[in-house]
Amino acid sequence: MKNTNSKYTEVIADYIKANPGATIDGIKEGNPKVSHVMVVKALKDLQAENLITVGDAGEYTFVSKKNAPTVEPKAATKADKKTEEEEGLGPKSYTGRDNTKYAFNGQDKLSKGRLVHAVIKKYTESNPKASLTKLEEVFDSKTIQPRFGVIAELSVAKGFSKNKVDRFFLKTEDILHVGMKKDKVAVCNQWSADTLKPFLKIAASLGMKIKAE
Repeated sequence: MKNTNSKYTEVIADYIKANPGATIDGIKEGNPKVSHVMVVKALKDLQAENLITVGDAGEYTFVSKKNAPTVEPKAATKADKKTEEEEGLGPKSYTGRDNTKYAFNGQDKLSKGRLVHAVIKKYTESNPKASLTKLEEVFDSKTIQPRFGVIAELSVAKGFSKNKVDRFFLKTEDILHVGMKKDKVAVCNQWSADTLKPFLKIAASLGMKIKAE
């Protein structure tokens, strides 16, 4: 990758690689320490190098220069939109960017990452003996988030931080203490509409009542 004007270009590129189909809002939400201006600049840099493509709905995908796709993405049908709403993802805005917020356990206007954190926190409160290994199994950690994991040991989570951008919720009040030994774990904050779908299904299977706002 060439040197670009944005020092966060590599961070944004890594996020798109891990979250294909992410919109600019999802990218900003997953990288809260990167300003809107820097995100936009990074996206322009990556597009100039033909390292990413953007679909009609505003979704970004990382590609190689040799394999850049020429086929336009399939437009969402009414049936597709209905299915998404029925799964609790809520309707997309007219720009195609998923700005959906969620209500759960007395909290509202939760972002995707904050929703995931709230659900896992609620589960640990109801299951105080659940270890990190158990949580990884219950929430299908490495399948849903193959790169980072849905949840990780605190020291491991900190290791993913790069260029002052955290991939997990690392503030003291966000750290969860789980299992008999009260091990410190952190919840991943890298979420897009696509990665959230399987998590919502798991949450529903656990009896978690989530509402898209």
